[in-house]
Amino acid sequence: MFRFAQRQSRGSLVLMAVLGIAMSACSGSTTTAAPSKPGATGNGGATGNGGATGNGGATGLNAAASAFASLNSYKFSMTLAGGTFSSMLSMLPSSSASISAPFTMTGTITTKPEKAADITIAGLHIIEIGGYDYIDMGGTGSFDQIPISGTRLADRFSPATMFSNTIGPSTAGGYDNVGTETRNGTRADHYQASSTALAELGSIAAIASATWTANVWIAQNGGYPVSMAVIGKASDNSVAYEVLFDITNVNDPANKVTAPTNVTGA
Repeated sequence: MFRFAQRQSRGSLVLMAVLGIAMSACSGSTTTAAPSKPGATGNGGATGNGGATGNGGATGLNAAASAFASLNSYKFSMTLAGGTFSSMLSMLPSSSASISAPFTMTGTITTKPEKAADITIAGLHIIEIGGYDYIDMGGTGSFDQIPISGTRLADRFSPATMFSNTIGPSTAGGYDNVGTETRNGTRADHYQASSTALAELGSIAAIASATWTANVWIAQNGGYPVSMAVIGKASDNSVAYEVLFDITNVNDPANKVTAPTNVTGA
């Protein structure tokens, strides 16, 4: 019983630390100065044959944030690096990963018939369903069960949250529609950040002297984000900040989240 209480307490602390740092990273709540010359790289701004600009970009991108909520389910992969994400990685039960290295999350999120999530990240497997977070630290196959107390993983640590906190009303209008492409098997409009939007991204992330690029692909059918790549590189070309995600298997009936059966103390 005591061992279970120890494991549950440790799992809860890890989960809350990860969520807390994730939200801090999303909101850009650091004290580092904003970049003085954020500028786009080669093709980072509008191109000669770019499509919608100004309010056209804002309309598509602002609608994309709410379109996420209309999906029944999806699978995703997401890579985070740099900034305060490094502190997040240092708190995870990964064996020897460098805190400066990028790390990738994969998983399934459902909104119907209920909100649920099954996410694997750097040695941590979290399943959220039925009012509980089930946590497997280190890939043991055994889960601790922790009641959800106001902080839902599916709501606060997902591509939807990363998207809405990275591309908001202050930046959406600075993206240009540069064409239509097939991304992750879906026909999508490709939006690219202008130098103005890149400067705003640098200010939000609060990372000094970085060069930024930002690309988003929005599904033509459904209007949800199919893919996003926001990257800030330092003067030595190292990654100072990175958020990448890809969405697949949208509304696939095979997308299921189920509670684990091997639960410690259950």
